[in-house]
Amino acid sequence: MNSIIGWVGGKRLLRKVIVPLIPKHNTYCEPFGGAAWILFGKSEDHKVWQISKKHKYREVLNDINGELINFWRHIKYHPDAFKAEVEQYMASRELFTEFVSIKPRTDFERAMFFYYKLACSFGSLSKTFAVRGHRSMLPIRNGDRLKPAADRLKDVVIEKLSYDAVIFKYDNVRSFFYLDPPYYELEELYERDSTDSFDEHEELCKLLKSIKGKWLLSYNDHPYIRELYKGFLIENVETLYSLSGDTKPKTEIIIRNY
Repeated sequence: MNSIIGWVGGKRLLRKVIVPLIPKHNTYCEPFGGAAWILFGKSEDHKVWQISKKHKYREVLNDINGELINFWRHIKYHPDAFKAEVEQYMASRELFTEFVSIKPRTDFERAMFFYYKLACSFGSLSKTFAVRGHRSMLPIRNGDRLKPAADRLKDVVIEKLSYDAVIFKYDNVRSFFYLDPPYYELEELYERDSTDSFDEHEELCKLLKSIKGKWLLSYNDHPYIRELYKGFLIENVETLYSLSGDTKPKTEIIIRNY
């Protein structure tokens, strides 16, 4: 199934390449969860993935961005309430400006404001108002998309931890980590809310070299990243980069330890 939100660096196009590469596992974890395109794109049938029935199967969606995690938790636990709320709004510059400037009173309002700014902004950056298509409609105003997303998240553990903390917490020989960190020299595109710019590419590499589980990493194709992960399997993937209707081809890389 599809993710219900847009996100910078979302893996909508690459999921057809990544999902078939996922090995058997008992723990699936995304330390940089974002829009969770790979989680939503992989089968939720545990039997497809399980190494051993003796160990509990679990999926973990993690991100350091508190606004994003608050949103996913409300989709998971309160999809009907979120549907009722989102159906009251039209896409307008006035509302967008208001939601940018005022402080939400509750976590539910936080989730709604976060979604509205995300859905009605240029490049899903939550900064500049822009909508495509009919301006009166929000992308998930139709609540039919919310219930399947909530059902998919029903047994998913949602965490708000640093990437290293969540890896340490869930690492074992039956774990698989899909990692989609902010791309090198493009880190500023991922800045939002109170989240600092990511600058730990070397620390991430060092950690991945030491863990027990299997991992797959997606990155932009850059000599610095290739040098960091020299010795691991690195594959080129041709994809398309789309922003505001302008689509360009580009090469990304997939790195894995298996």
